[in-house]
Amino acid sequence: MKNIVLYMFLVFFTTFTASAQVDDAVDVATKNKQFSADSTKFSAYEFAKSSPFFIKKLMPLKFNSLKIGQVFEKGHLMKAQDATQLNNTALSTEGVSQLKSITLWGLFSYNRSVEDSTSFSHQTRNNLANPYYFGSVKNLNYQRTVYNLSALASKNLLGNNLPIGLGADYRIGNHYSTNDPRGEISDYQLNLVGSIGYNITKELAIGAAYRYGYGLEKVNVAYKNSSLSQGRVIPEYTNYLINGYGEGEEYNERRTFQNNQKRDGFDGYITFDNDNVGSFNFTFQTSKEKQKFNYRYDGGIINYNSFNLVNQNYRLFWLKRIAANSLSVDLKYTTNDGDNYLDAYLANSYLYRNNTIAARGRYTISKKQFTHYFGFGLSKYEERKQDGIAGNDIRFNQLNYSLSYGLSHQNKNNHIWGINATALYNQYLDSDFNVLLVNEGVFTRNVIYYDYAYNTTSKFGGNLTADYSIPMFKQIQAGIKIGVGYWRRDNLKDFGRVLTSAPGKDRFSSNISLNLYF
Repeated sequence: MKNIVLYMFLVFFTTFTASAQVDDAVDVATKNKQFSADSTKFSAYEFAKSSPFFIKKLMPLKFNSLKIGQVFEKGHLMKAQDATQLNNTALSTEGVSQLKSITLWGLFSYNRSVEDSTSFSHQTRNNLANPYYFGSVKNLNYQRTVYNLSALASKNLLGNNLPIGLGADYRIGNHYSTNDPRGEISDYQLNLVGSIGYNITKELAIGAAYRYGYGLEKVNVAYKNSSLSQGRVIPEYTNYLINGYGEGEEYNERRTFQNNQKRDGFDGYITFDNDNVGSFNFTFQTSKEKQKFNYRYDGGIINYNSFNLVNQNYRLFWLKRIAANSLSVDLKYTTNDGDNYLDAYLANSYLYRNNTIAARGRYTISKKQFTHYFGFGLSKYEERKQDGIAGNDIRFNQLNYSLSYGLSHQNKNNHIWGINATALYNQYLDSDFNVLLVNEGVFTRNVIYYDYAYNTTSKFGGNLTADYSIPMFKQIQAGIKIGVGYWRRDNLKDFGRVLTSAPGKDRFSSNISLNLYF
């Protein structure tokens, strides 16, 4: 499978490289670099990735990039099941091209991460609402490799009055720990989308889409040192089954399961483009996902758990060009509602809820060789987890602020440098905490208490980036980008429980990347 993905990457990369072979390749490469740095215009490009319905309206005619980067994070200001140290290597290439009347967008990415000191989390990083997984007190070193291939295509029919589109997103991942207890997780996801629209007038258009997807996760926990497999020699090596959001049970037999996933949903779109008021783009998406956890062996299939997850997403994106300047506003409301069904009890036991309300504004001012970028973001996030068997009911509410400023300069030789600074603040608002003391155990102390302490303290931080790029090989704009980030928390909230361990004071991150535009 990996060979197939790599072959598709080579075909994709060659195709987009060939599309950049034009007479004004240097100018095109420089414009693509400027476009990627323009937070206002690039936000429209990012929004358009959500559906083939938008790629003709909000993506440039040609844009190609290749990025290779390294990210390093370290610190104990994190959630209980995150890693105290993370090294991530990433390669990605993406671009837009025109094939006669068809607009094509594609992306290939490869990520390899190494996590130190991950506990109670034998699972992927892609299924965070997961109600059923294994974990252990022992800190583990995890290695994760993820490939992703995405593509969107759009074509207008009936005199450009009937836009139709297709899209696909495929991800395959491999995750394993290198010390006992050794978790091994393999997963893949395939999501498809088909869209259709109608241009009512030159300015007004409507559309709809159908989405379908499926996936699979296979989990196994094994021990190289068999004497540790029952947790009797050293208890921290015990394997626990976390089923919902309550105390996990020791589970040292049949340490394997399979999670089959299916999802489908619908989109609705309205767009309005006018030179005076700008481009308004509204989308509504809803999807239902069903996950089934089971154990498979020669004697048949034992069903454990079913999990239903309903997602709704409302989003309004506005882009306005004002002479050489531009303004964008992005408004979003998202909800996720999940509930499980335990076959052993023939009943529901776990509820998961979250919702996000977010607003982000960006403004770009261009003056001669200088460009200024301003940004502001405000979002409210609320999450609630209820476990009926354990009697746990935990909720928290946060407000997040961001304020950014960037500056770039281009000289007559198309050398471009830029800097960007962002200030961040995560404000704790309110919470509810109902956990029965009688059910307190290793998971409650190490995860539930820890995460409640982390989620109910305010945090502040920021990041700073700088980049420099020059023309190379007559058709490429090549640059290097570096960045640093830092988070620090306020005092922890006293909620009447003793913490086995507490979230650390701060967390540091750094990144460096090589970026090519062509």
